[in-house]
Formats: sequence, C-alpha cells, structure tokens
Amino acid sequence: MRRRLVRSTIAVVGAALGVLIIPVSAVIDSSVPARERDALVARVALLAVFALVTAAMLATLQARSLARPLERLARSAGRVGDGDFSAPPVASGIAEIDDISRSLRLSATRVDRMLESERGFTADATHQLRTGLTGLALRLELLQRRVDSDAAAEVTAILDQTHELNGTLDSLLAVARTGSTGERTEVDLDRVVTHHVEDWRPSYERGDRQVVVVSAPSTPVRATPGLVGQIVDVLLGNALEHGGGTVTVVIGAGGVVVEDEGAGVAAESIPTLFERPPDHRAAHGRGLALARRLAESDGGRLELSCATPAAFTLRYPPARGVREAASVTATPRTSLAV
Repeated sequence: MRRRLVRSTIAVVGAALGVLIIPVSAVIDSSVPARERDALVARVALLAVFALVTAAMLATLQARSLARPLERLARSAGRVGDGDFSAPPVASGIAEIDDISRSLRLSATRVDRMLESERGFTADATHQLRTGLTGLALRLELLQRRVDSDAAAEVTAILDQTHELNGTLDSLLAVARTGSTGERTEVDLDRVVTHHVEDWRPSYERGDRQVVVVSAPSTPVRATPGLVGQIVDVLLGNALEHGGGTVTVVIGAGGVVVEDEGAGVAAESIPTLFERPPDHRAAHGRGLALARRLAESDGGRLELSCATPAAFTLRYPPARGVREAASVTATPRTSLAV
C-alpha cells in the first residue's frame, strides 16, 4: 500500500511538471538564444529533479502516516475474524479511519455479547436436559428391578439410550464451546453404525420401509464415537422422512454411505443443502447443516455423493498407525461433483 501511495504521488507530480515544462520549453525555443536556452533548460531540469525528489520524500511520509493506521485496523479486523474480540481501538488522528475503527469495535462487542449469550443458553439448556435425563435414568433403574425379565430387557435398552443421550449432550456442548470435542479416538465404524441402524430399524418397520447394512473390509478411523452416531442418526432420519424405498448403509474403509431409492435431491436445492435455514425460527432443515458441522469439527467430511437417488458419504481420516485403504464409495448412480 505504501509503495502505491508513493508511486501515485510521484506520478501526479511528474504529470504536473510535464504540463508546466512543455509550454515553457516551447517559449524558450522561440525567443531565447541557444546558449541561454541550454542554461535555462538545465535549470528547469534541475528544478524538476528537485521537485520529484521532494515529492518522493513527502509521499513516503504521507504514505507512512496513512498506512500505519490502516495496517493496525487490518490487524484488528483479522483478530476479530479469528474470534478475538478484545482488540482495543487505537486513535489514528484520521477521522475516517477512526470512524471505521469505532464501528469495527462496536460490531466486535455486539458479536461477543451474542456469542456469550448463546454459550450461556447452551450451557443452561444442557444442564436442564441432563438433570431431566438423570431423573429419568433413576426411575428406569427402579422400574428395572420391579418388572419381569422381558420388560426388564426393554427397560435396559431404554436406559442405555438415556446414557448415550447424556454423552451426546456432553459432546455437543464441547463442540459449541470449543469447536471440537477433544475426545477423538480410534473408532470401529462397523460397530458404531450398526448399533445406530438397529435403533432406527423399528421406525423403518413402522413405515413399511427397510434399512440394510452392507459391511466391506474396513479399518479403524480417528473420530468421536458420539458424534459419528449423531451424524448417522441425522442421515437415517433424513432418508426415512425425505427418501424412499430401501435405505442401504455401506460401511467401508474410512467412511459410510447412506443411500435410498427415492426421487433424490432437486438440482436447485443442492447449493444450499448443507446450509442452515435463513429463518432461525424454522423447525426443519437444520439436520444436514448440523451433521456437516459435527463432521468437520471432528476431522471428517460429509458430502452429497449422488443426487438421484440421494447418497450421502461420511469420511474420516484413518486412526494413527493405520494405512489408509481405498475409500468407501456409493453404488454407481447419477454422479455429482462435490
């Protein structure tokens, strides 16, 4: 920026000198003897060089005085973009730059307060939900001791799901606070995904639908088990509500594919498929956006691999010490570059 300011100032001064010197040279050529003309031209040239040097020095000083506050402003904006809202405003003495700095400071303060409010609400809501789940788990444990063996098995399954939901709340709260759970470990996708598919099987049977699991040779991945389960739940729920026919879950090396036999995803919906709905009060349309955010916060990637019928692919990096095998792919259908 400083160089551009210096060059532009010198160019303006040079153009001004040219406008002045050219008419003077024409007058000198027509009215002054040759010897005197040469002396005058030398003096004019010396004055032009002096003017250019002076202009360069002044332009350097001006560029420095303008560039420094702009550079400080750019650093402050960068810190705000990185999530640091503590950068203090620094007066530059230039009214326009100071106005921008104050506006940036106000915006950063407003965003900081909004985020703090959201974090507080998330923590409060999680606390209340966890309290309710703890009470429910205690009631289930008491009920488990009083019922017959068949009912006890059903109560045990509900109790296990209650404990899983409690762990899911902890994982989601960690993601909301830090952007990552910090609990990534070696995960057997076959075991985790199959477990969640079994949880969804009764819902598919009530809707006269089928869900089939196809397991290929797989290697452990590095992920958070709770978040993997949440993403699989979103994909299975999405396929049940918006898809059609049999849902096939393919578990392979480093990933999972969930595909159905429905009409697929409309072309106009693909660009915004993983975006949150613009209306924050909307009750639907958040699942896929949440699933992609959870995948990315856990080091994975969720993408639409086929549009018709719909197929979603969830991929994770291999666990440490495990060579990366060929990645899982969807059944060849209408391909979609993502």
